[in-house]
Amino acid sequence: MSVQVTPLSDAIGAEISGVDLTEAMDDDVAETVHAAWLAHKIILFRGTSLSADDQTRFARSFGDIQPIRSATHILGEDQQFMHVSNRVVDGKPGILPEGEMQFHNDQSYYERPAKATILNAIEIPDQGGNTLFLNTAKAYAALAPDLKAQLVGLRVLNIYDYDTNPTIKGEGIRADAPQFEHPVVIRHPDTGEQALFVSRLMSDHITGMERGASDALLSELFDHMEQPQFIFEHSWRPGDLLMWDNFASQHARTDFDPGQTRILRRVAVAGSRPEAAP
Repeated sequence: MSVQVTPLSDAIGAEISGVDLTEAMDDDVAETVHAAWLAHKIILFRGTSLSADDQTRFARSFGDIQPIRSATHILGEDQQFMHVSNRVVDGKPGILPEGEMQFHNDQSYYERPAKATILNAIEIPDQGGNTLFLNTAKAYAALAPDLKAQLVGLRVLNIYDYDTNPTIKGEGIRADAPQFEHPVVIRHPDTGEQALFVSRLMSDHITGMERGASDALLSELFDHMEQPQFIFEHSWRPGDLLMWDNFASQHARTDFDPGQTRILRRVAVAGSRPEAAP
């Protein structure tokens, strides 16, 4: 079967069929898949039945595995994958078990965020627990010219308080929570596209700007980015494998019944420090 790439929405995403992920991809298939990922920001494979080794092998075709960083106090050091789960898996508690989760780029509170994240759905609730994907490059392109000009040279402090506010930003943020300053608008390392790199969950303030003005500007950007025309909502099925471009997209999660099981295996690809857009 030849590789087929079918867009998921006008906003973002494509489904790929005709690829057996239980085997290593040959060079031509890998090139097609990589090009589709860069073009569509997220790629989806349906009906997979993958081991953790299969998933990490697929991830390595895009770069080095990023060991788990935020949950080492739960999982230990040098773990290549974790389970986003509301159940114990392999004797370890799941991470980010329940509830709605606001839009964010993964690991934007580190100097080098993940380049890509790959989730494989193992068990899914009957309703809810969907993932929303936001095209941050398309959202930036749609900004008014005067607002684009206002963003030139601005930087944002991203903070993730994993212990206190793991899914919804709250009032209290620990001083020692992981944090890093990045450009508000970044240049994609592969495509050269300009993309917004602020998020409702993790962006605390624009550095060097009075707090009220910073809050107002960030709120304006969040409201703009989260308009329906930039978003695709993915309803998970068991066996789905979905990979997103962390420098050109954000994601969020809808709520679901905590009495139902939700287990997905997560692997990340190591990234570079985001550069400011020219």
